[in-house]
Amino acid sequence: MLPKQFLFLGLFWVCVTTTSQQNATPSNQVGLSAQVYPAGFIPTVNYEHFFNGKGSVVFRLGFNFTDRQDFSDVNLTEEGEGFGGSFGYRKHFPVGKGRIVVGLNTDIWSMEIDWTDEVQESPSGPIAPISGNTNILVVQPWLEGGYFLPIKNTKSSFGATLGFGREINVITDGEEVAQGFIGSVSVQYLISI
Repeated sequence: MLPKQFLFLGLFWVCVTTTSQQNATPSNQVGLSAQVYPAGFIPTVNYEHFFNGKGSVVFRLGFNFTDRQDFSDVNLTEEGEGFGGSFGYRKHFPVGKGRIVVGLNTDIWSMEIDWTDEVQESPSGPIAPISGNTNILVVQPWLEGGYFLPIKNTKSSFGATLGFGREINVITDGEEVAQGFIGSVSVQYLISI
């Protein structure tokens, strides 16, 4: 896991060290985001390219850490992690000193999930614990909406978004694990380049 963390920090360092003076209308932004959802945490490095002042495409690379606790309707416990990213489109609407964003995104995560469950071998037999490991490829389309505010006298901005989507296990290697609807909150720090 440690080499992946160094890769993540290295990508962020490259993004930060290549920044230039802020333009009135940014053409590109790089930054970090931290997205939380009821069963996990997703830190990412972000790149956003503006077509004009009203639209942009967003690319993210990062890690997805999950601990479903008792949220799974398939197993007693499920926890794991994986690498992946997302791409999306945002519309921007100036409001006050900041801007409202509305977007559509698709995440793709390669996850390794460790799970535990119980099985009863016969109607009168004892209940026995079982455990296993499942590798999944998750596609997660989701909608977002939020607000970004420039940080005074810098080329940076800070924002928060709410997201709603669905986790879909498109490839499963092992026993079935949970999937379904998901809500999230994300905070983002962006630097214009």
